[in-house]
Amino acid sequence: MTTETDLGGWDAALAEAFATLLGDGAVADPAARYGAYYASESLDEFLFPNSWAGADALAAAEPRYLPDPDGPHPFSPWNWQFDLSASLFRFDPDLLAATGAWGEDGHKGPRPFDEAFVADLRAVAAVDASDAAVVRGAELGPLLRRHGVDLTDESCRKLNYWLTVVLRVATDGTLDGAMRAATFTGRGPGHLVTGHDLRTDRAAAEPWEKRLGALSHPGLRDHLRPLCRSEADARSEGGFCSGSEHWPWSDVVDAVGCSLVMGWGFGESQAGVAVVRLPA
Repeated sequence: MTTETDLGGWDAALAEAFATLLGDGAVADPAARYGAYYASESLDEFLFPNSWAGADALAAAEPRYLPDPDGPHPFSPWNWQFDLSASLFRFDPDLLAATGAWGEDGHKGPRPFDEAFVADLRAVAAVDASDAAVVRGAELGPLLRRHGVDLTDESCRKLNYWLTVVLRVATDGTLDGAMRAATFTGRGPGHLVTGHDLRTDRAAAEPWEKRLGALSHPGLRDHLRPLCRSEADARSEGGFCSGSEHWPWSDVVDAVGCSLVMGWGFGESQAGVAVVRLPA
């Protein structure tokens, strides 16, 4: 079995596993950059006010850990460091237009920002299929400072669910690095999920069970099996692979020019991680 000191063997085991997950013939474009994103409905539900959502923090490029709201669990995203400046913030179209629940007769208003903020936001934002505005933290931070909008203030609690955050995991820009993050293998062979954490002996969904069964590293095989459950089994344990066709937050990453490589969902798709090819 691969040990902590057998790093060459570990790298080879990961290369074999990623080729299995991505499919035969999948080769990273050496000229491309890749990344990983994490999103969660529960994160959006309780996001604001938030101490790390200040203007300076959002604009800072240094990766950082975020407070763990869930406590330890086998596939915890809070073991990652995040790049807030490259994270994506999606402003709902009704929020920006002051319509629907945010309109004159709506129950949410008034908005914690004015039309001047909306105009400046639209000027730098990408637009998704529903006319929502999507900006990176590096773009949002200066706007918050310029217009005096404080996402750490209690007045911004009403934005929860109306401002979606898709967090960029800090990786090295390679497909290998993004896959290590998304599969929770980036911390090395000493941090693989075992039968003490989850039912690693429970079969993965097909075709994954057969494919994973061919992996030469048994610990890595057992670690990946809970990430390839069926959608029904993933409601209670582990996750499921949603492939390259769809991810619940695809519209957000698509808006800024990313293309989905592979996504995973947790629970009833309330949370997920995705590997994407970044725009040139």
